[in-house]
Amino acid sequence: MIIKFIYVAVLTSSVGGFLFQNETRTTFRAAVYEHAVHLFPSSSSTTRQTALANMMMNLEEYKRQADIAGGQDVDILVFPEMGIYGLGLSREGIAPYLENIIDPEKEVWSPCDYPHRYPNSEVQHFLSCLAKNNSLYIVANFGDRQPCSQSLDPNCQAQYQYNTDLVYDPRGILVAKYHKVNLYFEKSFDFPPVNKAVTFDTPFGVFALAICFDVLFYDPIIDLIINHGVRNVAFPTAWMDRLPFLSSIEYHSAFAAGMGVNMLAANINYPRMRFHGSGIYTPNGASRFIYNDQTASGKLLVSDLSVINKHGSVTLPPRTPTLKTPHVTGSIFKSKLHYDSYNLTLISGISGHATVCHNTICCQLNYSRQNTNETFAFGAFDGLHGRNGSYFMYLQVCTLLKCTRTGNTSCDDRNMQSQTMFNNVHITGYNFTSYIYPEVLLSQNGSLGLSIGRWTYSYGVLHAPTGYEAPLVSTSLYGRLYSTDDSNGRESCSIRLINRKSLITDLVVTLTCRISE
Repeated sequence: MIIKFIYVAVLTSSVGGFLFQNETRTTFRAAVYEHAVHLFPSSSSTTRQTALANMMMNLEEYKRQADIAGGQDVDILVFPEMGIYGLGLSREGIAPYLENIIDPEKEVWSPCDYPHRYPNSEVQHFLSCLAKNNSLYIVANFGDRQPCSQSLDPNCQAQYQYNTDLVYDPRGILVAKYHKVNLYFEKSFDFPPVNKAVTFDTPFGVFALAICFDVLFYDPIIDLIINHGVRNVAFPTAWMDRLPFLSSIEYHSAFAAGMGVNMLAANINYPRMRFHGSGIYTPNGASRFIYNDQTASGKLLVSDLSVINKHGSVTLPPRTPTLKTPHVTGSIFKSKLHYDSYNLTLISGISGHATVCHNTICCQLNYSRQNTNETFAFGAFDGLHGRNGSYFMYLQVCTLLKCTRTGNTSCDDRNMQSQTMFNNVHITGYNFTSYIYPEVLLSQNGSLGLSIGRWTYSYGVLHAPTGYEAPLVSTSLYGRLYSTDDSNGRESCSIRLINRKSLITDLVVTLTCRISE
């Protein structure tokens, strides 16, 4: 069976007759809200009235935070994925929570001004009024339901259901709607039949929309940044931490640094299941962030950011140079990191260097540290990331990370505590992809934190010449070779099959879309 991947980039430069190209603002005030979400039982018997009452428990908190942001002259406020109705609802259980959302490319509508134009649009009315009453852009994640016909799609289940970002401008007008392209175990929602990359224009720059799992793949977000010059990302997410490379604050800050964008990442806060970590990130590091893994509580982050001028396209550097005469140092051992087998070597002494290679890449490290009481290893990985035969992402990684040593050395533990201060770290990746995300994760006050202004990244080199301000947990060059992703990964996870002929096809698609947490 031939699967065709349809991808459309939608760049919205004007809405409702307003054009922004002549604006000359140099800064803007951004906010993200990490929301301690109220969760609700999943039941197919939930009525619309009950669903609305449940959602109002979350929306009233949205209002409190939007009013605070409006009082601080915030220009744009981002709320998290799943923040309105929470996690864990089945396809049938979530249905009464959803609303039919218009296409803002075809119709101009302010639900706040015209609340009765469409029935069952109470949540849209609420969000629209939040934006209008506080004179700011609101980015919120919600569920869009759209009609479908079994005569056209035999797999239609009464209606299509999409995980959706909505954007309201300061007039309360819906200016953008984006359906999540890369779903992550989301049986409540459908893959969109046409994957549209969506942006919206503001007086302080063009913003791309992405939701959670999207940020790990080329489409839609990388395409918008590289080929369309978008320099800002509004990013609602329900992100579950996964050390050592995919902690929320770690990867999202690395993405902003690696791609040279402003990234507004709003996460839910549910520490019991490791959902936490939000931030306002820039090409030069985190402007504001929170990592609260102890108590379920919300937090509004506000920061002034510089406007990054839009470019027609971005030219990435080529692959990093090849190490001509690699001389591997130390004894190499294998260790699983997030289910992948890395080549690693233990570092020893107060200072030194190490070289580790794996497949086509090599990694070099120069370091100095204040003590040797804890075990650290330096390693490399070049290959498809996956588990149980389900591969989907091609990674190229150099990493320096804390390990535990109780008999055998293990580096895949969720290490959050470290006492080792590094005075200098210099990591170079050789024969790497152009898409590299520099990560630095520290141990701060019993939790995880980021290093601010103490390191630089350029063309495959991460350098902290005076070390970090807190003990190191890990630092990595996390590279993505998108062109070599398994076709059973991103593409099959980014489409919905309209004419599936057999149960066997359904089964194959389900298996190949799986990702190991």
